[in-house]
Amino acid sequence: MQSSFDDTARRAASAHANFVEVLAELGDIDEAAAHKVKNLYLRHRLAKLDIGIGRISVKHGALLDRDVIRRAVAM
Repeated sequence: MQSSFDDTARRAASAHANFVEVLAELGDIDEAAAHKVKNLYLRHRLAKLDIGIGRISVKHGALLDRDVIRRAVAM
């Protein structure tokens, strides 16, 4: 039973780390700024975590545009 919870936690942590990587690369920003954007997107439900597949997805592809990511950093 514990293994199931460990797997879920591992998938969630991996999803967060991967999404930060994607935001940093697409927005050409540092990791700290990418964490800020990730938290903003999740807090305002512009992105959602799917623990089943271990991925964070955005509601609209435009949220991954460089200009949009950089404006989110400024917020």
